[in-house]
Amino acid sequence: MVWRRKNAVARAFIVFGAVVLAAVLGVAVVVVVGQVTGPTRPAAGAKGQTKQLVTELPPNSSPSPVLGRLDPNAKTPSTTGLAAALAPALANPALGSTAAVVVDPASGTTLFDQDGTASLQPGSTMKLFTAIAAAKAVKPGTRLTTKVVAGAAPGEIVLVGGGDPTLSSQPTSTLYPGAASVEQLAAAVRAAGIAPGSVTKVTVDDGAFAGPPQAVGWGAGDAPSTYATPIYPVMVDAGRLSPEDKAQRTANPDLAAGTALAAALGSPGAVVGRGQAGPGATLLGSVQSAPIEDLIEQALVNSDNVLAEILGRQVAIAEGAQPSFTGAVSAVTKVVQGMGVDLTGFEAHDSSGLSMNDRASAGSIASALAVMAKGDQPLTDVVGSALAVAGYNGTLATRYLSGSAAAAAGDVRAKTGSLTAVDTLAGTVVTADGRLLIFALISNGAPAQDPARAALDEVAATMAGCGCQ
Repeated sequence: MVWRRKNAVARAFIVFGAVVLAAVLGVAVVVVVGQVTGPTRPAAGAKGQTKQLVTELPPNSSPSPVLGRLDPNAKTPSTTGLAAALAPALANPALGSTAAVVVDPASGTTLFDQDGTASLQPGSTMKLFTAIAAAKAVKPGTRLTTKVVAGAAPGEIVLVGGGDPTLSSQPTSTLYPGAASVEQLAAAVRAAGIAPGSVTKVTVDDGAFAGPPQAVGWGAGDAPSTYATPIYPVMVDAGRLSPEDKAQRTANPDLAAGTALAAALGSPGAVVGRGQAGPGATLLGSVQSAPIEDLIEQALVNSDNVLAEILGRQVAIAEGAQPSFTGAVSAVTKVVQGMGVDLTGFEAHDSSGLSMNDRASAGSIASALAVMAKGDQPLTDVVGSALAVAGYNGTLATRYLSGSAAAAAGDVRAKTGSLTAVDTLAGTVVTADGRLLIFALISNGAPAQDPARAALDEVAATMAGCGCQ
């Protein structure tokens, strides 16, 4: 399914939901604006009479399709034509050392390869391997459970993490749609007979995960930051100090979750610390996350580092490995290799791509996307649909909006990656002839990030704009 941008961004967002549904169901949608009727008030010069204040808005024209159709008979770009088209864009001085691979997934043919086996820093495109492994290894519909059990003495409870970082501080999460809330968990505990204000101690059990909470290669300023936090099996708003996407995060998100639960139970002064639930402890209440499919989508479209690390640990659990950074890396590697992904140049130290020690090649990333595109693996279609759409959503929402790359908005779906002097872009693109291609672009050592991102967008836009015969 490929998105095509035909109208202005404002109009696109208005009809977005309706057109998506219509495209899936094969029906037409016309957005009709009716009358907006305000309050009644006396008409000028008339006593005892009322007049409805009516605002007439002009009707919208029928929206153009946002989801374009692939042409099953579209010509495949030639290797020489594609190379000639890409050469100027890849020679942009805004890029550093750049590797690029383009694959025709229908035939499995590599159409372009520039240093495709070079082992480079991939940034957040590392999440593609994690997401594909999670889609393969974790049972569809899996939900992560957070529970509260009775403590060793009256007034004591234990918050037992089950891997869910999305527990919401708000009644309805704006960060993670479908997430359970702290208040829902507190309500379940109250229903079990724990009176408001009676809790004196909250113990947080982090036993669901193992190993250190930070990965090898994470910098001193990475966790906590606005984009990551130490990884524990229970968090509220993924460790954020407030429920905004770019909010600063805490260094102890598990203890913060315990504090939030205590406050929701009317005991803000309760002592909060780490420990273990007793064997056979009485269950007082539990809540569950959104399904694993939703978590995969949220991790990719918004490049959520915390969710990616959680997904890696879920793969480890599914594969019988230790739920730690090293166990997750081992399990993800095993799963994607078993799916046929070529891991030339691949070296992982975490599941999110935040580690400066992570390495991948453009060829390995393209291989992972090609395996995803086959459609013969359970749930891997979730990965494809979770790629951000150029000019519309996620990490590409503010890109492809101006300049020559804007013509490719909607035709490019990709996972982005950004670290210091690291810029990556990998996903799918539809050519001018309607042919779907897979591409992976890695730039290391660029002089400045914003120009490097724009240069990568131009590379993808070049593929979208040509038949390249």
